[in-house]
Amino acid sequence: MLPSLLLHCSLHQQSPITSTTFTTRNMPVNLTPSNADTRTFKVAAVQAEPAWLDLEGSVNKTIKIINEAASNGAKIIGFPEVFIPGYPWTPWAQNFAVAAPVLKAYQANSLPLHSPEMQRIQEAVKAAGVEVVLGFSERDAGSLYIAQVTITSDGRIANHRRKIKPTHYEKTIYGDGSAQSVFNVVQTKYGRLGSLNCWEHIQPLLKAHFYSQHPQIFVGGWWPAFAPHEGGSPYIVSGEASSRMTQMVAMEGSAFGIVGCQVVSKEGAEKMKIYGPDGSQLVEPVDPGVETILYADISLDKIDEVKLVADNQGNYSRHDLFHLVVHNKGGHNWHASTYENAKEQAAVNTIHGEVNNLVSLGLKAVDGDDEESA
Repeated sequence: MLPSLLLHCSLHQQSPITSTTFTTRNMPVNLTPSNADTRTFKVAAVQAEPAWLDLEGSVNKTIKIINEAASNGAKIIGFPEVFIPGYPWTPWAQNFAVAAPVLKAYQANSLPLHSPEMQRIQEAVKAAGVEVVLGFSERDAGSLYIAQVTITSDGRIANHRRKIKPTHYEKTIYGDGSAQSVFNVVQTKYGRLGSLNCWEHIQPLLKAHFYSQHPQIFVGGWWPAFAPHEGGSPYIVSGEASSRMTQMVAMEGSAFGIVGCQVVSKEGAEKMKIYGPDGSQLVEPVDPGVETILYADISLDKIDEVKLVADNQGNYSRHDLFHLVVHNKGGHNWHASTYENAKEQAAVNTIHGEVNNLVSLGLKAVDGDDEESA
């Protein structure tokens, strides 16, 4: 799939225009944000090869990339899917029995949410003064999940989510994300920042809920991109198809999209691209297979130019005809490991309390408190 940095514009106004505010992990969230912010700032998409099966090496490389992008003026940085400790290719190429030793090492080098390694990354983000969406293989006890965290410039994890449905062979390695994972947009000082992983870009109902959270910028995390499709496998798994998926989300949601992809040495990647709010390509793509950081300067007021034509949460919506219901309780399929260290356990308990509050809040209650409408 492709590394891309999609740039788009998203915000939605419904008639009558109302302003609704709730709190996401102590961050105020305005559901009718203004696009009139004319500040220009730099965003960065990461196209890099992971430190394969090496947790410490992966963390070191992640911090190095954060520092490099920050030194070049980036304010928001988007990483690929499971950048730590890399995408597990083995099951796609070997049967599970052959892959088992590699997957054991993969499990051992996956990143727990509450760990010294994650703390190092948070401290690096805070020191750099940037906003980061990081994709990683999350280890929770013996289970693995395709996860993303949004870390704000104060070093806090403002959002933690898991891919709601692993794709194809990924199901042999990873578990499903639960209800809290559909809440994937948070307020930052540079705008409302969202996150999606890989084929979540073609989950229609998930996307509808995503758009209802009014993302202005989103990070789409992708696995390694492939060279142009030449047959032998379905077109949908090609890098070109991935590019089109992320481009469509950016156009549908009218949101700037930062899309990062892994490199698998030599000729592993399709070209990274940056798209504008109307789907146009904004910068020249980089060479295939090259480790790099792609930059673009954006301004949120460009969102209005697209919204004037089509706002899928406002002037181009029919909420009187279509209704999405989201079950946001009763589906928790995960819990954090118990920590001997009291401070770590207290942090886990705090996070879980905030997650449960967020999940129970929803955007609009339907038939009690176990469903929400978007």
